[in-house]
Amino acid sequence: MAKGWRIVGILIFLTVFAAALGAQQAEPAKEFNPLYNPLQVIQRLSYDNFKNIKLLHTAIVNFGGGEAEFDRLVNDYAEATAYYFRGSLVESANLYTKNEKDIHAVGMKLAQKFKEDTEALHREVIKEHVKTSIKLSLKGRKADPTAETLVSNGAFGVNKANDLFVRSKPVDAVYYYRRAKESCFKYYELSGEPLPDRYKKDVVDAQNKVYTTKEKEK
Repeated sequence: MAKGWRIVGILIFLTVFAAALGAQQAEPAKEFNPLYNPLQVIQRLSYDNFKNIKLLHTAIVNFGGGEAEFDRLVNDYAEATAYYFRGSLVESANLYTKNEKDIHAVGMKLAQKFKEDTEALHREVIKEHVKTSIKLSLKGRKADPTAETLVSNGAFGVNKANDLFVRSKPVDAVYYYRRAKESCFKYYELSGEPLPDRYKKDVVDAQNKVYTTKEKEK
């Protein structure tokens, strides 16, 4: 009789162990901050990721990996959402977290390009402004104060954007790099000097519009 109870006990143990093991296998490892539950992660990132994907769209198409890169981010976001509606919260939170990291990586790469291009453009404007100021001074005249303001606004935009870039806030950094570029474009317009052709795409992008070449328009 005692032997029978031992067998029953072993069977119960094995059944409970198998059920626990099955539960562990059913739920994947959490790839997000364990301080938060899956639903909290989903609620935050479903909003943040959507917003950042949307804000980076034009920059990605104009200066990044194009529509293919943008579609990749959107597809991962959509898959994470699908997991949520299927009730697979951990899988959803995991993929939203991966999506967040991918969006950030794309944003930082874009911000790096914007940084290089904007700083180069602003240096050109500064040099042009100095040359103009010296020439006018030789004639006993002063430079247009509006031009001085545009140069200063460009510097503010660059410095603000660089600070945000260092703080790993690429979306905000791109915004201020665009504002700095706009000040530089306005300087060229005010001075009457032709804007170099290499900045045609930047002018369109600064308005948060996708640049379309003449070939694509045909």
